[in-house]
Amino acid sequence: MQNTAEAFDAESAAQEVLENFAALLEDADFTSELELMGIGRMQFLRRRQMLVEWRGLYMALWRLALGSSFPQDAEDIFETFLRSYQATHPDKVSARIIERAREYWGMLQPKGNSDFSDLARHLGSFSSQDEKQARSLTLRLVLHIRKAYKIIFDRLI
Repeated sequence: MQNTAEAFDAESAAQEVLENFAALLEDADFTSELELMGIGRMQFLRRRQMLVEWRGLYMALWRLALGSSFPQDAEDIFETFLRSYQATHPDKVSARIIERAREYWGMLQPKGNSDFSDLARHLGSFSSQDEKQARSLTLRLVLHIRKAYKIIFDRLI
């Protein structure tokens, strides 16, 4: 009688996780994120800068999700992804995205998925607004980051 329970193959699961996130990141257009921050189509330099920030943040959120599902292998999977991303995207912008991913991961580590307010305040600092608008934007960004994290986590495997 064949055993119906399949053995967990960590290597193939890690490969699937890498491929899923690469596809998710490739499909992300960040239009809603830019609109949320009030960055219009004609603001070319700010758009370019914020796309670097959001891609880096998505990578860091993915690393956070990896830690929940693959606690022993999360760091290795993350570094494998970053090396692969760098190899397939050898330009300067992609190097900055990778740098930002590591920095955002450093910001996420202390609080994990329990509080995204520091990240939201950081992202909000790229917009020039008065104090009331900044608080409102921070709250909207916290909710959006949580939603993005949930999407990334749900599509991990």
